[in-house]
Amino acid sequence: MSDFRITTGGVEMQELDDQQRPFFSVVMCCNRDDGYINQAIESVLAQNFSRFEFVIVLNRCSDELYEFVATLKDPRILLFRTEIGQLSFNLNFGVNSAIGKYIVRFDSDDVCHVDRLAETYKIIQQNPGTDIVAGSCRIIDAAGNVVGSRVMGEQDWRSKITYSNPFVHPAITIKKDLILSARGYLGGFQSEDYDLWIRLAKRADVKCVFTSFPMIDYRISDFQSKGSRQAYAEVSSYFLREFLIEPGVKKLLGVFLSIFKVFLKSKK
Repeated sequence: MSDFRITTGGVEMQELDDQQRPFFSVVMCCNRDDGYINQAIESVLAQNFSRFEFVIVLNRCSDELYEFVATLKDPRILLFRTEIGQLSFNLNFGVNSAIGKYIVRFDSDDVCHVDRLAETYKIIQQNPGTDIVAGSCRIIDAAGNVVGSRVMGEQDWRSKITYSNPFVHPAITIKKDLILSARGYLGGFQSEDYDLWIRLAKRADVKCVFTSFPMIDYRISDFQSKGSRQAYAEVSSYFLREFLIEPGVKKLLGVFLSIFKVFLKSKK
């Protein structure tokens, strides 16, 4: 099988059989370094599972950041640079460039646990046909201190999605073909994952496995857009879209709940 990649040096063709092909493609997008990217990258490269590639997409970043990451000569790293700042575009770019069977999402301010990929692989082998592995996480503050956790138990995520995002996006592993069949990330500037889950929730064939295993240390800091007014506004627009396409009480409830959060829960 031939795989084509567009790199900074042009088009690259690789001939890979199933044994050579990485099982996972870790995809990380970043447009600035808030002081954590080196730790984030090192935590991925330290995995005790070998069949993976690390796709890094630097989008509208400084030359200094690009030059720093470019000095990391690990053969598992595939480095790209774009001038488009929207995260959903760059995630699609990273997914399109990846050749692993499963996409492992990760953010540049978080920390991968050393056995994340090994544990995810075990879960997939034990649950044939898995499309999504929803990992748990420890929550850390800006200094790296553990301040909490989010533990994923088995749940009806399709019902829960009306009220809140049922996943920790950077702790997710998802089959690449599933993302492609959903036409990729379509969402706004700060809530692209929620839009993907809303669209996938309509499909009865999507198999999701939840695990209490902490895949990452998820960092909460002042640099994040999580909980912003724009993010909640975008989510309300997704539910409005779904309601207009196929009216229903739950979708209308999703619209009103999201609008409620825009004014009463969002950061200004």
